[in-house]
Amino acid sequence: MASSRRTATNENVSTYGVARDYSSLATWESATDIDLVSAAQSEVLECYDDAASFNDLINMSGATTNSSYFRIIRPAGVKGEASWQGHDGTPNNGVYFHNQSNGNEGFILNEDYATIQDLIHTTTWSGSGNGPAILGGENSRCVGIIEIDCHSSDSDLRGFEMYAGSFCVNCIAINGDDEQFLADADAMHFLNCTAIGKSSAQDGFDEFSTDPTWINCLSTGHTNKDFDGGAGLLEQNNASGDGTASGTGSRINQTFAFVNAAGNDYNLASTDAGARNYGQNLSAYGPYPFDDDINWRTRPGESVWDIGASEYVPDSGPDLTDINGILAANINDINTVDFADISDVNGVG
Repeated sequence: MASSRRTATNENVSTYGVARDYSSLATWESATDIDLVSAAQSEVLECYDDAASFNDLINMSGATTNSSYFRIIRPAGVKGEASWQGHDGTPNNGVYFHNQSNGNEGFILNEDYATIQDLIHTTTWSGSGNGPAILGGENSRCVGIIEIDCHSSDSDLRGFEMYAGSFCVNCIAINGDDEQFLADADAMHFLNCTAIGKSSAQDGFDEFSTDPTWINCLSTGHTNKDFDGGAGLLEQNNASGDGTASGTGSRINQTFAFVNAAGNDYNLASTDAGARNYGQNLSAYGPYPFDDDINWRTRPGESVWDIGASEYVPDSGPDLTDINGILAANINDINTVDFADISDVNGVG
């Protein structure tokens, strides 16, 4: 099956962090701003969790790319192993970018197939201005991104703003100023994303265009609307805390159960009845097939997925018959050992 984390052909990997290959996103962008197709090479920046946060930003644009050769920014290491530098589905650990450059977006993905994966991000502006923290241009890809606490002094800072042909998959936006996910052009896709309004977010999902697609998205707690869309919007199997998710299979006026909302852990809890088992299987979704969630867990093969970025997967504990002891096969007396075919314990007969 297809992971939502696309890899590129012939990846040339550089590192980012403290005392790594690069300590500036812009420097890496400039160094790799080449014709990747002619070079038959993809450029990847793997980031290390070397600091509490990095005050850095990037405008990824200008390289010649295609669906095989493109640029990726992602955490270093392997998910599930000690080398992993990414998050665990929460903003409480992992590589964290905090853009504090007034009036400037944190990540601008302005070339075909530009990709960011599994990063934690926020933008805070002490000055006024409006705009997105992450701007996804045509055919760009945001996967497994956690956007949290985007704020500006005039309370008009958006989370994700995506353009035509772009994909936002398994992403979470928490407590932004304004729209947390904004569709700014037709034919873009929000797939299995989660929007959480806490103290300030106005809209979970909003659209300026006429024909974006939102499938399996969860939105709750926003001061205006969880979903604010027009007539051309394709909504399928979404779930909201108010009455604004109106597409086929969508669930409205739901209450959701999370592992630890107070601690910003918005993985679905076992007790959730608002989003679990109400999603659509997107493993064969033509524009962007995938079968995993924000935690890299494989979603079930059957038709029903969970709605939102997190798929609930119960822990598989040991199969214990007797919780007070261990049942050992073929041992009748735990206090003695029966030595077969030995007649004299002091020698060999």
